[in-house]
Amino acid sequence: MPALLVGACGATTRGGELEPRYVAVHNALAAMGMAQVGPFVQGSLAEGREERVSLELQAECTTIVAIGGRGVRDVDLTLTTGTGDPIAHDVSREPEATLRACVETAGHYTLVVRMAAGGGDYMVATWAGGAPAGPAGAAVAQSTPIPAGAGTCESPIQLTAGNYNGSTAHGESENEGSCANSTAREIVYKLELAARQRVSIEVDPHFDSVLYVRKDDCTAAEAEIACNDDAPNARKSKIDAVLEPATYFVFVDGYSNEGGTYGLKVAVSDVPSIAEVCRQATPLVSGTPVSGSTTGTFDRFNASCGDGAKGPDSTYKLDLDRRSRVRVVNASTDYTPLVYLRKQCADESSEVGCADSGGADHEAAFVGVLDPGSYAVFADASEHDADGSYSLTAEVAPEQGTGTQGDSCGDAIPLPHTDPQVQGDTFLAKDDYTGRCSGAGAGDVMYRVEVPRRSRVVGRFTAEEGEHVFSLTRACADKATELACERTIDQVLTPGTYFLTVDGASPGAAGKYSFDWNVRDIGAQEAACRGAPALVDGHTVTGTTAGAADKFNTSCGGAQDAQSSPDKVYRFVLAARAHVRVSLATPSWDGVLALRSTCLDPSGGSSSPRASELACNNDAGDTHHARIDATLDAGTYYAVVDGHASGNEGAYSLEYRIVR
Repeated sequence: MPALLVGACGATTRGGELEPRYVAVHNALAAMGMAQVGPFVQGSLAEGREERVSLELQAECTTIVAIGGRGVRDVDLTLTTGTGDPIAHDVSREPEATLRACVETAGHYTLVVRMAAGGGDYMVATWAGGAPAGPAGAAVAQSTPIPAGAGTCESPIQLTAGNYNGSTAHGESENEGSCANSTAREIVYKLELAARQRVSIEVDPHFDSVLYVRKDDCTAAEAEIACNDDAPNARKSKIDAVLEPATYFVFVDGYSNEGGTYGLKVAVSDVPSIAEVCRQATPLVSGTPVSGSTTGTFDRFNASCGDGAKGPDSTYKLDLDRRSRVRVVNASTDYTPLVYLRKQCADESSEVGCADSGGADHEAAFVGVLDPGSYAVFADASEHDADGSYSLTAEVAPEQGTGTQGDSCGDAIPLPHTDPQVQGDTFLAKDDYTGRCSGAGAGDVMYRVEVPRRSRVVGRFTAEEGEHVFSLTRACADKATELACERTIDQVLTPGTYFLTVDGASPGAAGKYSFDWNVRDIGAQEAACRGAPALVDGHTVTGTTAGAADKFNTSCGGAQDAQSSPDKVYRFVLAARAHVRVSLATPSWDGVLALRSTCLDPSGGSSSPRASELACNNDAGDTHHARIDATLDAGTYYAVVDGHASGNEGAYSLEYRIVR
């Protein structure tokens, strides 16, 4: 030791600057039973540059420490074999670094010293022996050598807060996490918590890693409480969770059969108790948005929707002095938002509602009727560990509503045929009508529909807060004239005035909604059906759909709202039950063939216009042929020649045969 110090002091100013810190490290490691082996190395590097140092190592565990001088912000160490394969590397981001490597074969190894940030002088020295359980004094850059343990369930490596280096090369292939397939070797660590704490574990590997944690039972797959692959990228894995007092087993594994060296960073911090979080909940004021962020918070609470609400969460309080309608919206573009309410903040079983969607993208909305009292409100995320900024808004209204546009027959909103997108809100609406499928007491909004000629009328919800239904009546608010009460309206109506009511599906259902609306004149369909040409057994007819009208909608012609190709219809009559074959050839376009039991779209009740369709075929072998084989009873049938989606039209040939 003295000879080394003399050399250091007499060498350059560099040695004089680093000597006191080197002595501190030397004394700390010596006190842990370690001895310096070989000479120390000095050098100077600019930022981003690296130097390779040849080391002669014995078949034992060796600790290597680098100390950076003035101007050095992050020095990085990587130990490699003579062929350049990495063995270990430090994961600190400090002017000092340490790594511990246990090599099985004595020989020549290479230490790569790199200035990751800053630049200046450095000193490197090597020690052997000992098995330190924590940082070796202040001069060592909080990089913890691997403590004793084989890295298996039978002999796990003890884990505490700090930075570790390891390799899966000496592990066993006995376990697998739920989030990735693995036949690779894994290293097992043991983490013991005496109190409820937030634990962050991050793997920085030279391979595609998988990280998972089990509670109390190391060998039981069902004891797993967390698993992560590919976070924040395809190589790394990270778990950040609030854990209760217990013994946990941490597995560093590889995806598929991958493995190698890695750095492991463990951070442990205290967290407020659930009771304390609930006491500190921020009050919500009706109609006043609150902005916040879940970044840096914990996953303290879980819910019944959104995959259990495993993201970091924020807690609020809503007080009600009377039974009321309540709407709470969590909006965020940083993550998939989630909102839920509890009667008792700390009691998961007291949940009164949970929502992971809303009336618009990037929103989650709870809407319901709540009794007087105090409620805990949680802004959360559906994805594990997802965090970011959000806006939370609570609205409170009388249980019976206060009224809104379209809240009565005299105020019914006209539905224009030219606007397919309709938006509304039943949150403040009164209950003026209850259909056979809607909830008594739920607010409703009324629309007036003018049908000038026989038409197909279609309405579909595209977004909503509370669940709604449509009620279609001939007379406003007259249940006796109700034609349909459904989530989707799809009706053929004769000319006249009708009323469409958007109502809550249950007594507490309300809120914003959007629906698509379409009124389609089917007069051309009726004319086509009256003049449908007859098909004759064994004969082939030719024609073209070019210039024809779009009269029919088929089940195999693409998305229903995207079908606008022209079509033609034919009929044939069977005197007795028979097996028939109808074949369509469309040489220059993508044709569709449909077989119907009635020509006109059915009307009345909840029948769909496709209810008469018996079969539909597109692409019998290729996009230019379609064929239907069917056994049919005696009667009249209709064959529709159509184009797939839109823009498909042209010449065709159609063959009809009774197969004997």
